[in-house]
Amino acid sequence: MKKIFATFVVLLIVAAAFFFIFSMQGTLPQSKQSSEIDSKIHEKPQRNKYDIRLEYDGKNHIKAEMALTYVNNSSAPMKELYFHLYPNIFRDKKHLPFFSWDLHLVFPDGISTGGIDILEARQDGEPVEWTTLNGDEALKLTLKKPVDPGKNSKIQLKFALTIPRANYRFGYMMFGKDRITLSLGNWYPLLAIYDGGKWSLDKHPAFGDPTYSDISDYTVRFTVPQDFTVAASGALQGKSAKDGKTIYTYSMEKIRDFAAALSNNYETAEDFVDGIKIISYFHPEDKKGGFMALDIVKHALSVYNDSFGKYPYPELRLAEANFYAGGMEFPTFIMMNTAKYKEPYLSSTSFERSTAHEVAHQWWYALVGNDQINEPWVDEGLTEFSALYYFEKRYGQAGRESYFERQVDANMSLIKGSKRKMQDPVRLFKNNREYFAIVYVKGALFYEDLKNTIGEEKMLDFLRSYFDTYKYKNVSFNEFIEFLKQKHYPGIDDGFFKKWF
Repeated sequence: MKKIFATFVVLLIVAAAFFFIFSMQGTLPQSKQSSEIDSKIHEKPQRNKYDIRLEYDGKNHIKAEMALTYVNNSSAPMKELYFHLYPNIFRDKKHLPFFSWDLHLVFPDGISTGGIDILEARQDGEPVEWTTLNGDEALKLTLKKPVDPGKNSKIQLKFALTIPRANYRFGYMMFGKDRITLSLGNWYPLLAIYDGGKWSLDKHPAFGDPTYSDISDYTVRFTVPQDFTVAASGALQGKSAKDGKTIYTYSMEKIRDFAAALSNNYETAEDFVDGIKIISYFHPEDKKGGFMALDIVKHALSVYNDSFGKYPYPELRLAEANFYAGGMEFPTFIMMNTAKYKEPYLSSTSFERSTAHEVAHQWWYALVGNDQINEPWVDEGLTEFSALYYFEKRYGQAGRESYFERQVDANMSLIKGSKRKMQDPVRLFKNNREYFAIVYVKGALFYEDLKNTIGEEKMLDFLRSYFDTYKYKNVSFNEFIEFLKQKHYPGIDDGFFKKWF
């Protein structure tokens, strides 16, 4: 009996030990997970975060609310904040930034107006004073509570958009009786860059790109009529239907700005390359161009991934939209003008060059940023070289010769005859043709000369190093030149830089 009792006690002790061990194994991971969640909730944001909710009426009006978590990463307390209001270039006919000879391209159906109206501004729930300046192209908020360095504050804005009937990155066009495609580029209040003790508030140029912005996190929810499709920056997180409307939610961390195209006239095609999902949006009458776009994006992503460094986002979209100048890059999203989806652009290299160029902007501008108004060469020259490199890698010598024939030879007289320098700001160029010839084509030739001087292998090593160093940052022209000089490549001396700059 004593032996039985002793055995029972031993078994009881062993069972208790096992229970203790297994209970600890069950609770420890849960406790660790809880602490990770708690720390994430209380973690200080490292960069600005935009949360935007908008409702579109199916025509040309949008109502929106924006919550911006502003993070002061400067060394000075912020008493004021400034935002770009790009849509207000369309506020009235007298202040349009375009050259007179481009008006018929921007407004094929006659001049149309629009803009953005700020309805309410708050800081951490409390109303703040606001005013517009720069011809209504900028918004100034006077904060009630200054934001100290390293601290953050929640800025809430309510605004309304009236979209002009314009063939532009902010505009809509009709296709048939009731088919509409809306381009939403540079459409929301975008926080200006604060650098060197001042805010960058340059006005929208007549041509070229207007944006200069910091990497931020975005979540944007679109409520649209149920027959509309939304193509946008970021990754599609959800799509649902409610009360005869469709709600699309897009989000992405670490992108430079956010754009979209909305249409009740879209079909789509998808593919994958290197684990990246590619989606092409196109009008049904332009199916050939839509599938061609998908093919070009797939090959360009593959070339650039191998050459410059891996594209870090899971998705990339290209949408047929409205932009008379051709293609327009945004992070993880590309707009391509509807005219490019038709002949003669399809059978020439025009559509392919434009698409390859905009894909390259995912590296040079979207990831490695710069001031596109005052130093446009920093991204455009390297992007155009990337397009040339794409043709060479995809088609060999024939592709390279085709690029030179259509781009370099066609622009050489302008390059030789212009007094403008590659590093000049947009405002100094006479027109879009001169700007393209000097900043894009001559810019590509600079990199071609660099490649021929140091060799292709070192050239790619340089670009990968440049990409890794400045990814998610902004870089100036002087920083780029200094970065190149520090590599001490043979032949890249003062004479080389004097020849080009």
